Amino acid sequence: MPDTKGRIIAAALQTLRTEGIAGASARAIGRTGDFNQALIFYHFDSLNDLLLAAVDELSSRRVERYRARIDHITTLGELVAVAAELHREDAEQGHITVLAQMLAGSTTNPELKGPLAERFRPWTELVEGAIARVVAGTPYASIVPVEDLAFVVTSLFTGIELTTSLEADEGRAESLFRTVGLMASLLEGLLAGAQPVEDAGRKRTKRR
Repeated sequence: MPDTKGRIIAAALQTLRTEGIAGASARAIGRTGDFNQALIFYHFDSLNDLLLAAVDELSSRRVERYRARIDHITTLGELVAVAAELHREDAEQGHITVLAQMLAGSTTNPELKGPLAERFRPWTELVEGAIARVVAGTPYASIVPVEDLAFVVTSLFTGIELTTSLEADEGRAESLFRTVGLMASLLEGLLAGAQPVEDAGRKRTKRR
């Protein structure tokens, strides 16, 4: 984005990647973008508004990429494999760092909580749709808490960034996704061979 406002947003994103939410002050952002920090408050009402605009810019770049990869997934194994690939891309480009830092900042900045929740909802809904397709047609389609699972998956996706940053092993995230992939394969096997819940209930009733 060549315009001044775009330069400010780009500088905010870079500052969040390199200095975290604690270091993302107006002065630091101005220093990163090589402009006077007063420009921030000419184009944005507050520093929070700028940081949220940075999240919007990041989301607009990535959500279509995610949708294109996730919309046709029909198995748990595919979902985990695509999630691992997207996580790797976002980690390499610093996107997850930005989101994780903003989430961390919202714990001490109430003004960020509501707006961030709104911005994360499309991501959760995207995952929710994928999980719904995966369980469709299985014996547990009517009882699986799809919305809760989507929230858990979305939380794990960003949470991995925070926890693995404490480890010296740079391959920890890849290892975690391999483990989750193994668990997904086992669960798929269970779902494929499971008896429909209503049928099982009828058989227990007959035995009585």
